[in-house]
Amino acid sequence: MKKVFAVCLLLLPFLCCLPAFANAAVQTGKKDYELISPESYEGYWEEKKEGRLLMAVAPTEEPGWYDVTVALREKRPKIDVYMMRAHYQEDGSMYYENCLFVLRKVKSDGSVKDKVKYRNGSGLLYYSFDENVLYWTDYTLKPEKRVLTFIKTASPDADEAR
Repeated sequence: MKKVFAVCLLLLPFLCCLPAFANAAVQTGKKDYELISPESYEGYWEEKKEGRLLMAVAPTEEPGWYDVTVALREKRPKIDVYMMRAHYQEDGSMYYENCLFVLRKVKSDGSVKDKVKYRNGSGLLYYSFDENVLYWTDYTLKPEKRVLTFIKTASPDADEAR
């Protein structure tokens, strides 16, 4: 009886691990979520919560690289502006580590003066098909301000025509 009990104890860990091994054998290496194409990032994105921020994403001459600018939509004498060059990743996201954050002052004569708040900021842009939003995660910002969501929008010039 002791031998049967000992054998059962030895087999118990193996039997508990079988479901994990079965799942591993079924996996094909394909991702179970959709990837957004790099071209789908191009255009304008409006902050979902308040609509105050506008993000512009434009391709560069280098394949897979995009210029990204985030700024306030309202025209004020002082505007926060984030400028970065992001690279499209295999997982469908865009990563950057060269963000320049400036406080831009537009003078009455139309001239512009930038005060640099930080350089070489890093972060990530990624699209969620489930929520139909673009997430912007800036690793340089404070955690409570780090993640913002954006929705696709028309050109800001179209808004000014209204």
